[in-house]
Amino acid sequence: MKNFESQYNRWLDGSLQGPEREAFEAMLDAEERSAAKEWPAVQSALKEATDEIRVPHPDFLNSQVLESIARAGRADLATRQPIRLGWLVWAGAVCLALAAALTAAFLPRDLGGNYSTTVVSAWTPGPGISAEAFSVPGDRSAVIWIDGAGYIPAKEKVQ
Repeated sequence: MKNFESQYNRWLDGSLQGPEREAFEAMLDAEERSAAKEWPAVQSALKEATDEIRVPHPDFLNSQVLESIARAGRADLATRQPIRLGWLVWAGAVCLALAAALTAAFLPRDLGGNYSTTVVSAWTPGPGISAEAFSVPGDRSAVIWIDGAGYIPAKEKVQ
C-alpha cells in the first residue's frame, strides 16, 4: 500500500478512483475534506498566475547547456592533481613524530621514589602450614609462599 502523502496527492489531483478513493476518504476528517473542496480553485489560480516562458531556439539552448556541463567536467579532471610523494613522506614523518610524542606523554614512568614495602615476617596459626616471604630486588613487589594450606578460594581474604 502506498504511503499517505502519495495517496493524498493522487486524491487531490483526482486520479484516485473507485474503492481506493472511498477507503482513503474514510480515513480523512471533515476539515481535510473541506480543504480539498477548495483545491480546484487554487489550481486554476496558479495556472492563471504563471506565465509560460517561451525559449526562441530550444535546441540551441539545450546544446549550450550540455556543452557547458561537459566543459566543467573536463576542467575538473584537468585541475585534479595526484598526491605527490614528498607530501606523503612529510605526512608520514609528522604522524610518526606525533605518535612518539603522545606515547612519551601518556606512558607511565618511574617517578624516582621507593614505594616498595618490605615484609618483615610471615606468621601461620597452624603447625602444618609454613609461610616464607621473598622480596624481589628491582621490582617493587614481594612474594609470600604459603606451603601446606591447601586450596584457598580467590574470594577468601588471607591475613
